Amino acid sequence: MTRVKLEQVFETYLLFIFLIETMRKAVYHPEIHHHTEWTQGLNVDSVQSTPYYWGLLFVLVGPPGAGKNALMNAVLGRIDRLRQLPTATTRSPRATEVQGREHLFVSSEEFQRMLEHDELAEYQPVHNHMYGTPRATLERAFASENDLIADIDVFGAQKLRLAYPDNTVLIFIRPPSIDVLAQRMEVRGETAEEIDLRLKRVEMEMQFAPQCDYLITNDDFNIAAAMLEGIVWAEFCKRDMKKLRQTSSMLEA
Repeated sequence: MTRVKLEQVFETYLLFIFLIETMRKAVYHPEIHHHTEWTQGLNVDSVQSTPYYWGLLFVLVGPPGAGKNALMNAVLGRIDRLRQLPTATTRSPRATEVQGREHLFVSSEEFQRMLEHDELAEYQPVHNHMYGTPRATLERAFASENDLIADIDVFGAQKLRLAYPDNTVLIFIRPPSIDVLAQRMEVRGETAEEIDLRLKRVEMEMQFAPQCDYLITNDDFNIAAAMLEGIVWAEFCKRDMKKLRQTSSMLEA
C-alpha cells in the first residue's frame, strides 16, 4: 500500500475515532463553562439570555502561528455546510485576506460605533488592535441552524462560551514548540517587533487550553486537519442525537 493510501486510511480512522468517542462522552462539563479564573473581567453581567438554537460556532483558540487559519481553511474546503465567521477588526488586511471573508476591516471610529450600538457579542484589544464578533451575524446563524467557524482570541472565546454555552465549541490549537511559533510568524511576514509582542502573550494563551472542549497539537498538519474535521462531524452527530432525544421526550410527554 502506498504512503498516500496509508495516510488516507489513517485520516479516515481518526474521523471514526472522534465520532465514536465524542458521541460516547456527550456530557456537559460545568467546570469548562464556569471557571472563575477565566470569567473575571469579562463583563459577565452583560451576557445575554437567548433561546436555544441549533446552529454551532466552532472557535479555534491558541497562540498566533499555531496554524489556526490554515487548519480552518482546510476544513472549510472539506465540509460544505461550514462557513467562516468574519470578525470585525481595526487592523489592516494581510495580502491574502479579503474584506468580509476572514474579517470585517473597519476604522477605529466604526468599531466604536458598533460598540455604542451593542452590535458586538464580544470584543477585545489584541496586539494594539480591536477585534469583535458581530452579534447579528452570529445569532442569525444560530437561529437558522447554520454552522460557523472562527479564529478568536482566548478572552473573546470565553465570552462567547458564557453567552452561548449550547452553541459554542472551543478547540485549542497547540503549536509543537515556541521556536516553531516564531518561525511561522516570520514566514507570515511579521516584523521582529510584532513577533516579540505576540510571544509575550503565548504563556497566558496556553493556560486557557484546559478550559476548551478539544485539544489539537499541530505538529503534523494533515493529521491535525483530520482531527479538526473529525471534531466538527462529531459535534454534528451530537446535535442530531440531542434533537432525537428532544423529539422523543416531546412524544412521551
